[in-house]
Amino acid sequence: MKKINLSIQIVNFNTKTYLIDCLKSVFCSLSGNKLSFEINILDNNSNDDLSDLSRFFNDSETESLKIYQSPKNLGFGAGHNYLAKNTKAKHLLLLNPDIVIKEKESIERLYKRMINDPLVKVIGPKLYNKKGNNQVWDHGESKGLLAKFLNELGFGLWRNRRQEIDCAWVSGAVFLIEKSVFDEIGGFDENFFLYKEEEDLCLRLKKFNHNYRVLYYPEVKIMHIGSVVAKKKVYFYASWKYFRSKHPFWSRQA
Repeated sequence: MKKINLSIQIVNFNTKTYLIDCLKSVFCSLSGNKLSFEINILDNNSNDDLSDLSRFFNDSETESLKIYQSPKNLGFGAGHNYLAKNTKAKHLLLLNPDIVIKEKESIERLYKRMINDPLVKVIGPKLYNKKGNNQVWDHGESKGLLAKFLNELGFGLWRNRRQEIDCAWVSGAVFLIEKSVFDEIGGFDENFFLYKEEEDLCLRLKKFNHNYRVLYYPEVKIMHIGSVVAKKKVYFYASWKYFRSKHPFWSRQA
């Protein structure tokens, strides 16, 4: 069996047009490098027909694609848990379908930064929107009173970083994690349907081993269109409420 370094996972829900553009940018970013990869896509019981997806790509690109179908909408975390169970890759790169990678070798640079430090278990890039504006929720910080206060309100402390920094969490829109650790901590908590699940996972990861690092790496910049699947206000409150009940303020790691 071919050794796979990286399994790229995408959960699709009525986002086929974005998905095609995302995949094109992924193939362009990985073109010419030696990183072995596969791309696993889960259609979350959407109205999209992905059976013709291969016609948008050449034969070698199509060979790396595998599409799974879910009989119901599993949500973000459960969808990625499903895909993670269907790979033997060493690392998982979770992408939202509305990601567009403009800079070549972005994926490889994230991957290399992770494997250069065995304690880095999760890494994420700086995200920006179509207008070029920074997305102020691409990571969250936890040091200091202001961070703790904002976390209690359901928000993360964001600063416009230019250099890498250890942080509380990075956005699930582009989320690279070592698969063995993902498996050890049980993947995503499927009680979160959408939002806060990556924050919960990163918190559990640090509680599992205080030496593990979650790294925000703004030297890599990736475009994320945002809010193409669901409006934040529909799901965020329930996720925030569950997060607070699961992780009381006094129990959260600084």
